[in-house]
Amino acid sequence: MTEPGQLDYRPRKSRIGAWIGAVICLGGFTALSFTLGSRTVEGGTVTWADQAGMIGLGVIGAIVILSFLRLRVRADEKGIEITNVAQKRYFPWGVVTAVNFTEKMTWATVELADDDEMSIMAVQVTDKERAVAAIKHLRALLEQSRS
Repeated sequence: MTEPGQLDYRPRKSRIGAWIGAVICLGGFTALSFTLGSRTVEGGTVTWADQAGMIGLGVIGAIVILSFLRLRVRADEKGIEITNVAQKRYFPWGVVTAVNFTEKMTWATVELADDDEMSIMAVQVTDKERAVAAIKHLRALLEQSRS
């Protein structure tokens, strides 16, 4: 059996979705800001600051959506580094007991020796064969570390 090499995996479909979502969010809020009119229903005035605020909300929304571009998993013979939306963690293979990815899961998980579990959001069911190949690679690296 050949030894598996290093793995650096990013999801494909969620990255495309994040870019599309960010463009729609920013474009929608920008378009909305220009269609507000000059007066509210109650007779108040809509100013340039209100329009800038709407565009600002679009920028904030787009940034939140683009945070899904961070998703990544890196692994080598020493351990696994998981980058999810809000956190990045590294685990040596010695503390990993299993890499799970069943039909009912949205994304993969790693089981840790302390009975804890962490999601690998980068390996998603929507990527189908690419995700399965990544899981096989991770399991091979885990198996290699045990021998």
